[in-house]
Amino acid sequence: MITASYVATFLYVIYIEVIVSPFSVTVHNVPDHELGPLLTELSEAGFDQPIIKMSGADGPPARTSDRAPGGVSDLPEDWQMVREREGESYRWPKARDHYEPYRVFMGTTRAEGAVQIALGDTIRKNTWGRDRKYVVAFRTSGSPQEPLVEFVATDDYEETRDLVAVIRGSDGGRRMYGPADGLPTVYRERFRTEVYNERISSPGAWNKLVVVAREDDDEAMLNHALLQSRRRYQR
Repeated sequence: MITASYVATFLYVIYIEVIVSPFSVTVHNVPDHELGPLLTELSEAGFDQPIIKMSGADGPPARTSDRAPGGVSDLPEDWQMVREREGESYRWPKARDHYEPYRVFMGTTRAEGAVQIALGDTIRKNTWGRDRKYVVAFRTSGSPQEPLVEFVATDDYEETRDLVAVIRGSDGGRRMYGPADGLPTVYRERFRTEVYNERISSPGAWNKLVVVAREDDDEAMLNHALLQSRRRYQR
């Protein structure tokens, strides 16, 4: 049951319209960090077809019932950029990245409701033998918090604009997939995969499988990041 006190805590970001025959109930001003829990509560209450729309956004709203069933292949079909932040950075053990641009996207899945993943672009000096572009994905609705995957420019990036990111999770954790390992079906069917050291030639480059995405293919990078989040952290 959705109580009045629960609804009253919402801020001014998103609205959800829930069709409950014979009534139509609209909940306005739901903040992004509350959208996922609200969708979960609605689903548990038996209302599986909410209509979701960003406040002030143009275009038709998206129904969660249009998504694939829950599971590892349950990927959003409608990633939308919801904000762009300036001056964002993240401290790694040996250095700090500064991201420009740093864009936050929202997508909706059956299992998790709304999820937000950010993509931050940066240049890392003298990485795998040269300065290379990186796009780092974070699961967060604001500043960088939980890094998920790192896409790095290939040796032929200037011609192809390709980026690659390793695929982890063969042991349910951080272990990478080797060329002879069987990838999950979703990676075989929905992603372009190759071998890391065939795209990046440098001493120490891994003989491991990677997802390949053009630098403008936000959807592939976001979906890979979401899958990696599930395989590595949701045991």
